[in-house]
Amino acid sequence: MNAIGFFMRRLAWQFGIKQERARWSAVTRETQLLAEAQDLLGKLAWPSMERIEEMSGEYWQLKDLDERQAAMVAESERLEVENDEAQDRLYSIEEEAEKDIDAIQGRRTELMEKAAEIMDGVEEVKHRDAETRRRFSSMKAKLEVLLKRGEEYGAEVEKTRAVLGRLRDEHAKDLEEITRRESDVERLEMGVLQIDKETTARRERLKAETTELVSSIGKRSKQIAELSARIGAVETKKGEISFVIGQYLGRHLDSRDAAVQEVLRPFRPIVGRIKDLRASIRYNQRLARRIAR
Repeated sequence: MNAIGFFMRRLAWQFGIKQERARWSAVTRETQLLAEAQDLLGKLAWPSMERIEEMSGEYWQLKDLDERQAAMVAESERLEVENDEAQDRLYSIEEEAEKDIDAIQGRRTELMEKAAEIMDGVEEVKHRDAETRRRFSSMKAKLEVLLKRGEEYGAEVEKTRAVLGRLRDEHAKDLEEITRRESDVERLEMGVLQIDKETTARRERLKAETTELVSSIGKRSKQIAELSARIGAVETKKGEISFVIGQYLGRHLDSRDAAVQEVLRPFRPIVGRIKDLRASIRYNQRLARRIAR
């Protein structure tokens, strides 16, 4: 609020328009804005406060805190760069291992598919052999019946015996084929077991290659977190001290001290804002007190 606003509201008060609550609310709001403006002034102006004797202690505390904070920030950034590089190496190692394992698993899949195909063939041979054995049993029973009926069935007996011989040979061939194919499956299964061992060995090698890397990333991440907490604590302390400087400058806006004016010169917009807020607070306080009478 400026002087014109003050006199307009005073005139309104004289005509019975009372706004006490609004005036005190304005005082509260502008007091907060004043504190924020002084805080900003302190944060911006403290590096130029070395020549102000009254604030010499605060200046050197802030300078020390600022240097310590800058060193911690630099250290944190260095650790972050190292962690990024380590993470990239980790991803590269893991990607290479994944490709190797995928290739190994591809071979395993091929062997399993071949084994499954052979087993399908074994089942077909077993089904065929079951039919052969059924026919053999049936023909054997037929031969027994024919032998009981005498020599008149001699030709049929010989024919039946020939069929039995052929069926016996087919059965033997089927057994041989089943044995051969099952041996092939066993060899493939042994190959699968060997591949599983290769997979396990590759994963163990990956673990060995990355254990130290993962540990170092974790260690640096912990250091970065600790530095972040310390940087935050320093920032809080800097804010507390710079606020004191801002309050000091706010009380000496019209000081004749050349050193103070030199500090304030680059921040005239903030200085003007502080003066306006103080004037407005005073006007609102005077109006509120008059309204309350």
